[in-house]
Amino acid sequence: MKKKISILIALLLVASMGFSQTTRETNSFDYGTINDNVYKNTFFNFKIDIPEGWFVQSKEQTDMLVEAGKDLVTGDNENLKAVIKASEINSAYLLTVFKHELGSAVSYNPSFMVIAENLKLAPGVKLGSDYLFHTRNLLKQSQIKYSHMDDVFLEVMMGNREFHEMDVDLNHMGLVIKQSYYSTILNGFALSIVISYVSETEKTELLNTLKTLKFTD
Repeated sequence: MKKKISILIALLLVASMGFSQTTRETNSFDYGTINDNVYKNTFFNFKIDIPEGWFVQSKEQTDMLVEAGKDLVTGDNENLKAVIKASEINSAYLLTVFKHELGSAVSYNPSFMVIAENLKLAPGVKLGSDYLFHTRNLLKQSQIKYSHMDDVFLEVMMGNREFHEMDVDLNHMGLVIKQSYYSTILNGFALSIVISYVSETEKTELLNTLKTLKFTD
């Protein structure tokens, strides 16, 4: 299970492109709060329901998982190591949620994560599809081998806002792990939601959660 968790976080790591090496200075940035199983973020003005009984990871837990996944991503690729290191400075892991408590006796632990990345030094990234283009290039540089990776990023509406979607598959420890990346550009950041699953039932559960996403003006 530890290796499967690490491969998940390795995949999530490369959702961050490492465009800049300075964080956006703003007093209004918000990592979000959770009340009554609802996550709310005032900086990006959205909320999303957390399924009853699912497990939200603390910042410390997420940091530990991210650290565990680094070597799986980079291997001996020094350039990618530098990119990942830069991304740590300007990326914020806003929310990490697993269906089961970590270490549970399950073959796979479906999850979703919300990530924000500062685009201050990337003015050409104007749409979620632009962000996913660069994300895809980074995924291709990692030592993880993919059996499928979208090269066309379809527009999807989530929470009354335009996102773009990229789906990827890989084989790991006898499982075909699937991920869907959803990205939009908001307030100078790329805001991404990444879901991870192995079965259609798990995917349906996660998509039902994404249907609760709502943005307010």
